[in-house]
Formats: sequence, structure tokens, C-alpha cells
Amino acid sequence: MAQEIQTLFNEAVRLERNGEWDRAETQYKILLEKDPNYHLALQNLGVIYAKQGKHAEAIPLFSKAYKLHANVKNCYNLAVSLYKHEETEKAISFLKQTLTFEKKFISAHLLLAQAYQKLGNDDKTEVYLNNVIKIEPNHKSALGGLAMFYYERNRFPESLKMIERYLILYPGNAQLKIIQSEILAKQGNYKASATLLSTMVKEDVGFTNFNESLHAAWLEEDGVAHESLVRIQSKAKKKLKEFQTKLELSKENPEEFSPPDAQEALDLSLLYLFNGNPEKAMQYLVFAQKMKEKTDPDRQS
Repeated sequence: MAQEIQTLFNEAVRLERNGEWDRAETQYKILLEKDPNYHLALQNLGVIYAKQGKHAEAIPLFSKAYKLHANVKNCYNLAVSLYKHEETEKAISFLKQTLTFEKKFISAHLLLAQAYQKLGNDDKTEVYLNNVIKIEPNHKSALGGLAMFYYERNRFPESLKMIERYLILYPGNAQLKIIQSEILAKQGNYKASATLLSTMVKEDVGFTNFNESLHAAWLEEDGVAHESLVRIQSKAKKKLKEFQTKLELSKENPEEFSPPDAQEALDLSLLYLFNGNPEKAMQYLVFAQKMKEKTDPDRQS
């Protein structure tokens, strides 16, 4: 019996590695009919389901595998599928258990940050992103996540610091260059902001397919940064639509239309950037600089 089980398992693993998931699934199920407590088969079948997005089917398999053999892999697999299945609180519980097995398990810290962000717990989100930086100071996903986290909360000096660290190590991220440009402008450094933006418009390949490049900048493990992007773009589209409606109305009643002030122009610059129009963004950035010079002529840019 033991030899038969081992033969079935070896064949299932071979099929799985060859990408023959349907046949591997059948093989694992045959094995589990003969030995329902074979935890490696439970684990591997769960992985097949998870890779196909079938987390409802994966969860009971991972759960049983974990009960039979409590280790970091089974615990983390269960946590991931719970998270993907929108069972965030349960996922957090198992992610914390994962860290009892392996305190410096970076993937668990990253997913905890993402889970707490989903729950709106800023303090915990920041803690777990910083945990990753403590473990691995140059970790790409954590640096990007913190840059976006700080930016969304108007903690601009901290965001700029993270962006600069990120871009030195991993140059070419169009989204973070945009944020960098906007922060520089918000801090009054219009010249540096305009120089960075104009360079991007002329040279950055990402601007060829702007929106696609923004989303492609982040991988699945960059969940915190990517979710920030989705929120920023959603707000940008809404605000830009409001402004464009205002412009249309101004054509009918020009006396009721007041041009944007410097801060509003800066905001419009960012809105156009995140909606794939860097040329318009540059126009509003230059306009913001001129408005600022009028109100504060002695200020050096």
C-alpha cells in the first residue's frame, strides 16, 4: 500500500511540474481516496487550485494539511488563499502564525501590510512594510509600498526619501517618477519638477503606453503600491471629469469661471499625469509656477 501511494504521488508531482494540472488533480484525488491524510497530496492539490484562482476549493485542503502537519509552508498557503477569498481577518491570523515559524518571512510581512491596508489600519500597514525594510533594506516592494503609503497620507518628505532610494536601486518606474515630480512641485521646487517631467515626456519609454506602463510597474507582491495606484487613478478620473465639466460650463458663462490657483494647477497636473496626458500636465505645472511667482515673487525655484 505504501509503495502504491508513493508511486501515485510521484506521478502526480511529475504531471504537475509538466503543467498537466488536470491530470495531476485526478492523480492526487485518487491518492487521497486511498489515504485522506497524505498531507503532501493535500498541499499540492491545494496549490493547483490556488494557481487557478479556485481558493474556495484550496482552503479546506490547506487547512487539513496544516492540521496534519503544521509548518510554515502549509500555514502561509492557507493564509494566502484566505486573503484571496476575501477572508482578511482569518488570513491575518494565519499570517501571524506563519511568522511564529519563521520570524523573517518577508512574504508574510508584505501580505500582512496589504491585509491591514485593506482594513484601513494605517499603523499596522506601516509597521509591516517597515519590518521588511529592517529585514532587507533594499527590498523593492517594501520601498515602493512605503513611497506610495506616505504619498497618499501627505507625508511628502518621507515619500520622497523612499522614492529616491527606490529609483537609485530600481530606475525606470514611471509611476514613482510622477510622484517624485509632484512632491518636488508641492515643496516649491518647480524647476526640478518641470525638468524631471520634461525628461520623462521626451525620453521615458513608459509614456508611449502610459496607463499600461503604470500598472505594469508593479508585480503581484507589490500589492500596497498597486492598490494605492488604483485609488489615486480613480480619484484623478473623478476630479478631472469635474474640472472638464466646469470648463465646458465656463464657455456658456465665462464671467462665472475663475482660473485655478497655484495649488489647484498642481493638482490638475497630477490628474492629467495619471490619466495619461503628460503634455497637459506640463502645461499646468508651468502655469502653477507662474501663479506662484506672482504671489511670491521673491521665492527661489
